[in-house]
Amino acid sequence: MNDVARFHRILLAAAALLLLCGCINESREATLHSGLVTGYVLSAPACPVERVGQDCPPRPVSGAAVVALAGDAVRGSTLTDTAGAFSLTLADGRYVIKASNVGGYASTASKLVVISDQPVHITLIVDSGIR
Repeated sequence: MNDVARFHRILLAAAALLLLCGCINESREATLHSGLVTGYVLSAPACPVERVGQDCPPRPVSGAAVVALAGDAVRGSTLTDTAGAFSLTLADGRYVIKASNVGGYASTASKLVVISDQPVHITLIVDSGIR
């Protein structure tokens, strides 16, 4: 076999290998769907004394730690912005989204979510410690 024929065979084998690897990656990526969970972390009560007719809505928690747990494993984490908003992109599955209050009073709030085709939006309300 001459050098040109050998080169063409090697080139053909390399192209076939690249094509095969591309197909494997494509089918693997198709099965690994991810979804979005967004929400807010709020703190309540927000006023030391609530009076009839006076609104005292929960307040946003800036810098709250938000984690996505699958069992005991952390699968994603972020901090809330100044409006208390957060966003996490997660693989399809069931997660407990847990938020921890920042500042003087340590408290947490959590919610079970299922990530699939539809985005999920939740609000977590942590205890402010005001009594």
